[in-house]
Amino acid sequence: MKKESVRVTLFGSFSLTNGTSVLREEDIYANKMVQVLAYIIMHRDKPVMSRRLNEEFWSGNSRNPESALRTLMCRLRSRLKELGLEDYICTLPGGYQWNLDIPVETDYEQFEDIMGDIKKQTDNSGRKELCRKAISCYRGNISARLACEPWLQSHILKYRTMYLEAAKMLSGIYEQEDRWAEIETLCQKVVTQEPLDEDMQYWLVKSLQKQKKYDQALFQYDRAKTQFYENLGIKTPEKLQGVFRENEADSRMQAAAISDIVWEVSEKEKPKGAFFCDYQIFRQIYRLEMRRIDRVGISEYILLLTVQRTGKLQTRRESKIDSGLLEGAAILEQVVKELLRIGDVVARSSPVQYVILLSACSYEAGLAVAERIKKKFLKKIRQRKLELHYELRDLSLQWQEAIGK
Repeated sequence: MKKESVRVTLFGSFSLTNGTSVLREEDIYANKMVQVLAYIIMHRDKPVMSRRLNEEFWSGNSRNPESALRTLMCRLRSRLKELGLEDYICTLPGGYQWNLDIPVETDYEQFEDIMGDIKKQTDNSGRKELCRKAISCYRGNISARLACEPWLQSHILKYRTMYLEAAKMLSGIYEQEDRWAEIETLCQKVVTQEPLDEDMQYWLVKSLQKQKKYDQALFQYDRAKTQFYENLGIKTPEKLQGVFRENEADSRMQAAAISDIVWEVSEKEKPKGAFFCDYQIFRQIYRLEMRRIDRVGISEYILLLTVQRTGKLQTRRESKIDSGLLEGAAILEQVVKELLRIGDVVARSSPVQYVILLSACSYEAGLAVAERIKKKFLKKIRQRKLELHYELRDLSLQWQEAIGK
C-alpha cells in the first residue's frame, strides 16, 4: 500500500505535513532535533552514518556523542508520531535513513526545478511566469533555527542567489513592458528580505520615480543609503546615486509659478538644529560655500568627526567596522543634532564619520564647538571603549589648495 507523501518546507520556517497533520519547528522544542531531522531529509537518498552525525552536531560538545545521538533519535521518532504511526526514520547498521517508502516533496527542490526550467525558456512570456512561481515558492530565507548550520551555508547562498536572479530577471522583463507598479510591488517584497542588493534597491527607487512618487523615491533612497553605510560600511553605490539624480530632475520637469517653487523648496516646519543631508548634497553645498566665501571675503570652517576605538589609530584602509563603532556613530549623530545651530550643514561621510560646515564661525569658535561635541559624546557613551577624534580646517584654505594657490 502506497504511503502518504510528506511535504517539507525549508524556506521561512521548517515544517512537515502529510496532508492531514502538520509538524512545525515550534512543535519540536530542541534546536538540535530540528537540525538533525533537516539533515537526514536533505540527505535522504543514502544512509547517514552515526559517525557523521556525531562529528557534525556533537563534535567537542558532548562526552558521549553516541549516547546523545541515540537519545535524540528516540525523542525525534516520538515527535514524528504526530504525523502518523509510520517509521519515518529507519535505523541501519551504523546509521540512519529516511524511510524511502514514504515519498517526500520539498519546497527547496521544487524551487531548484523551477529555476532549472527558467534557463530552458527561450521567450519572455514563459520566463515571466516561471520567475513568478520561483519567487512565490521562496517564502523567505532558510528557517532561523537552521540558518547558522555550517553544512547548510552553501545551500543558503545558492538559494538566495537563485532568488535574486529570478527577481532581477522578472524586474528586467517588467521594465521592458513598462510595468513600473509591478516592479514596485516585487522590489518591496525582495528588499524586505535582501535590503543590501544594489540592483533591487535601484529598481525600487526607479519604479517609484517612474510613477511620479518622488517623495517616496527620495525616502527609499535615503533608507537604502543608510543600510549600505551601516551594514556594509560603503557609500551609496553609483548606480543608485544615478537614479537619485534622475528622480531629482524628473520631479522638477513641470513648469511652476514662483509661489509653487517657494512652497516646494521650503521646510514645512520651523527648522531646529543643523541641516542634515546626503553626502552628495553636502558636496554641492560645500562647493557653493567655497564660491561664496571667495566672493565676500569671509572665513568658514569644515569639521570632521570620527568615532574610533580607544587608543587605536584610524586609517583610511581600515574596513572592519563593528557594531560598537556603529552604536557610537548613532550617539554622535544625536549629540550633533542637539548642539549645532540652524545654519550648520551636516552629512555622514562614512559609517563612523560626520562632516560639518560651520557657518559664520571663527577658528576659535570652531574649536569650542568641537570640544563641546566631544565632551557630550564622551558623557553619553559611558563605559564604551570609544573616543572621538576631530579635525578642523579653514574652508578658504581648502579652496586655495584645490586651485593651486
